[in-house]
Amino acid sequence: MLITGKAELEKYSAPYRLWQGIPAIEVTKGGRQFLAFYSGGVSEGIGNYAMLFRADDGKEFGDTPMLVAYQEGYRCYDPCLWIDPLNRLWFIWSCAPEHSVWASICKDPDGPKMKFGKPFKIGTGVMMNKPIVLSTGEWMFPIAVWKKEPRSLGIQSTVPENERKAFVYKTIDQGKTFVKIGGADVTHRTLDEHMLLEMKDEYLNMYVRTSYGIGVAHSYDRGKTWTHGTDSGIKSPSSRFFIRRLKSGRILLINHKDTNERDNLTAMLSEDEGVTWKYSLLLDERASVSYPDAVEAEDGYIHIVYDRERGSFSNSLYEVYSSAREVLMAKITEDDIIRGVVQDKGSYLKRVVSKLEQYALEDRNPFHEITRLSESELIKSLLDKTGDEVLTALFECYQVNCMNMHKVDNTKLDSLIEKLDSEPENKEKHILRIIDLIRSVDDASVQDVPIIEKVKSIIQENITEDLTVDYIAERVGISRYYMLHLFKKTTGLTITDYKNELKITKAKNLLIHTEKRIAEIAYECGFGSASYFSKIFFEVESISPSEYRTLLKINK
Repeated sequence: MLITGKAELEKYSAPYRLWQGIPAIEVTKGGRQFLAFYSGGVSEGIGNYAMLFRADDGKEFGDTPMLVAYQEGYRCYDPCLWIDPLNRLWFIWSCAPEHSVWASICKDPDGPKMKFGKPFKIGTGVMMNKPIVLSTGEWMFPIAVWKKEPRSLGIQSTVPENERKAFVYKTIDQGKTFVKIGGADVTHRTLDEHMLLEMKDEYLNMYVRTSYGIGVAHSYDRGKTWTHGTDSGIKSPSSRFFIRRLKSGRILLINHKDTNERDNLTAMLSEDEGVTWKYSLLLDERASVSYPDAVEAEDGYIHIVYDRERGSFSNSLYEVYSSAREVLMAKITEDDIIRGVVQDKGSYLKRVVSKLEQYALEDRNPFHEITRLSESELIKSLLDKTGDEVLTALFECYQVNCMNMHKVDNTKLDSLIEKLDSEPENKEKHILRIIDLIRSVDDASVQDVPIIEKVKSIIQENITEDLTVDYIAERVGISRYYMLHLFKKTTGLTITDYKNELKITKAKNLLIHTEKRIAEIAYECGFGSASYFSKIFFEVESISPSEYRTLLKINK
């Protein structure tokens, strides 16, 4: 699955790529930069491959990758780069049609002879954004099973619809084993591309790509249970975004600011846990700039990578050559964002790190003549085709892909596709309806969910006290039964479960950050006895508190 030979890698160099995009970035302690993105074929589908590049000088990545993830008959895509707490570099990619996430690890990414380990499977679904490490030591990987795959990709999952969510996988043994612990279903989510963020009071937020912007779900038990996601209030053109907490404690968001298009790519900072975004720096105002990834390096610089005019889903070489087909980088500081202008001597914007020129194999004509037909000629040519053949042609001609498929009414589309074969006498009419549907937009409504922050605040402030439900309800001023109902509906947890999760979270921090005895930690966290604490802890983590302490301290 991994290609490393120099002669083979030449086949994936810039002259042999029609298009490219969806990048990832990482920077080692020694300052070595790694870049990944994917390409392959004329569009996003079977035949795609993920590539890894490196720049020792922080500038030049070259045209030829150092590593390629490729498998005949498969799609290798959505690469992700991550340096874990052990300073190992993870090269992660998704694979279809088996719908799985794979990784290979380099133990010494700053070394003169880099060597990646044997690829291994992390989980089922799609992952493109970096994992996070919680304050309690767990590593969390965001892996999604899409609500519905875009038909334009030609790859359909067999996972039942009720098992499709934006999931979280957890590992506490340095990535040796993974457990899928929970997932969120967010209103009108599309291709998910979710990111995780630990908030200051140690609950988790999951931010998810939707048809109306960025949705958010909350977990109060370290990712096992998630609220039904709703609108975060952050506007976005249904595209990948980046959100991460910086070393300063501020939250960094890279997104398309105040627009429904893929332009005005902007870096923003929040000092109030994402309620407002006080500071911003415009990274690239141009159209078709998208899919940012970023990393905060050891020296404090923020390295950002994104693509511009990928060139995929074109109908001809003329259209391909009319696209920029660039991967770009920005290097900025927090002060640059606060000032709203680049002033640091080491900062820069819009640096092109990979650009495609003439295609070396253009004489082989990778595009089909059907894309040059007029609409009436196209429909006439499709009347003797099967439903699947009609659909493939229409998606190719009308450029339906992962960037706009979320706007199509999938239920109605499926119905019309079935009628193509079942009602051959009305095929022309159904084809016209499919074309109209592809051109249409499904206006998504946004739902609001009440959050009883006061109840959580009372519990958090009195975590060591055994507060009764009646006492909390009296403090809040509502019926106890309504409060219990509302709390479970909002958080997905009972109040007792929520209290235990807060206590366990506090206990985890004490276990790995202090030398206090188990009994001391039990009483400090509000458990009646060390034995009861150990019992609850084992039910949550499947290991004892002492084993958890030993394991996580080793991992640190």
